[in-house]
Amino acid sequence: MAHTFPVKRILSFWPAIAIWAVFAVLMVALDGVWSLGNLALLLVLCSTLASFWLSAAVSVVVSAAAVAWFNWFAVPPRFTFHVELHQDVLLLVTLLCTSSVISVLMARLRSHALMQEQVAEQARRQQTLATQLQQAASVPDQVRVAQALLSDWTGCAVSLLLQRPELGDAWFGPAAQTEPPTALRQQLVACIQEQSAIGPGTGRYENLSALVLPLRAGVRVIGALALDPEPVREPPVALAALQNLARLLADEIERLQSRQQAQQAHEHLQTQQLRNTLLAAISHDYRTPLATITGAASAMAQQAAQVHDPRTEQQAQTILAEAGHLHRMTTHTLQLARLDGLDAPLQCSWESVEELWGVVLASARRRYPERTLQADVPPGLPLLWCEPILLVQLFENLVDNAIHYSPADAPVRLQARQVDGAIEMAVMDRGVGIPPEWHDKVFDPFFRMQSAERPDPNQDAMARRGMGLGLALCRAVAKAHEAKIWIQAREGGGTVVRLHMPLRSQPVAQSEESDA
Repeated sequence: MAHTFPVKRILSFWPAIAIWAVFAVLMVALDGVWSLGNLALLLVLCSTLASFWLSAAVSVVVSAAAVAWFNWFAVPPRFTFHVELHQDVLLLVTLLCTSSVISVLMARLRSHALMQEQVAEQARRQQTLATQLQQAASVPDQVRVAQALLSDWTGCAVSLLLQRPELGDAWFGPAAQTEPPTALRQQLVACIQEQSAIGPGTGRYENLSALVLPLRAGVRVIGALALDPEPVREPPVALAALQNLARLLADEIERLQSRQQAQQAHEHLQTQQLRNTLLAAISHDYRTPLATITGAASAMAQQAAQVHDPRTEQQAQTILAEAGHLHRMTTHTLQLARLDGLDAPLQCSWESVEELWGVVLASARRRYPERTLQADVPPGLPLLWCEPILLVQLFENLVDNAIHYSPADAPVRLQARQVDGAIEMAVMDRGVGIPPEWHDKVFDPFFRMQSAERPDPNQDAMARRGMGLGLALCRAVAKAHEAKIWIQAREGGGTVVRLHMPLRSQPVAQSEESDA
């Protein structure tokens, strides 16, 4: 490669060499036919034509040599560099100055034309890259388009590293590479951390083996692009042009990701609205037949008790239990549809943790009289600004889950404490626990873990598996109250579900008026 470039440069001078060769031939042929002034004009013409292909310095040197040869060959006394007449000296000086000025002006003109050509070529490349990137349907397609175009324009192997916080870094290398070399990956990571170009010609880490450019979308760096310097084409693409192309690629990737996210959010919103409309309609229609079934089962249970028919009474109690379960599912569905709505005002009031948990524990003890439930509420906790019905439903769901997924002899514990301007409430059990990778997924609507992943210790006592709306409702209630809910593994085994409720300015107690 070191010998190819000089050969190309020499070959690019052949038109100028041919022009000066023709000039020499014409000088010999026209010697004695044309006057000295006409031959001098011929020299100026050849100098002007040759300067189209020569640099300014080379053109001036060649013109000076041509003037010297003209003096030696044509100016009396001939075949010497001595000049007898003053007008001949003036002619030679004029020839030298004119040829030099023309050479410099032509070099500047050629440089300006070359610059304009480079600008036009850069604009054409940017337009080509932008058009093909906009037509790509995915980020990998965009990367492959950019790799092909940049490799064709620069003659370099192109590699990219994209940072995706939610999915992990993505590597896109040449077709023959499935994994990035360690050194190249370190260079890409260093470029992302430095947030500037590094490598040869950048003034930073000049000893690196590759030119690495950041992919900057706005003020955020989303990755880096590496150009392997072998082979390098002549003339090379300017660093500023490569940076513009890298910035264009980053902007198009960011635009495509934003458009895809917006489309997904719109589709999710439409699906959610349709789902909530259907659920609300179906659940609302369930209430009347459920009330009829509950009333008939209650009457049947009372009659069975009066006539001492235990079998019928047991069947009636089973119907009541199942109807109660359907009623809770219906209530959860309606509340979830309500909270997912865009305009769902809360009916808030000031409530104490003791009162809320008192309702929860009383309901749980009626339904599970054999289970041990414990509550730890320190005195003097601030009041909560909340909708009590929703918060009671939240903790009833958490307590139900804790009971269903823990051994019958293991107590379920409720604990509250004040931390950092909020009240943190937790429901703890000694069940089998939830794998860490499922801690967020279990809050999705209609999501239920498979039995093999979370076996139910009370499977016989709980034949119903539910719809997967309990924890989804808990998250919706927490979000409506600007609270946070999350799951942790309990030390020693089991699960802890924590609710972080922010505190508001407490109400001022009004003093009682004294008797008049």
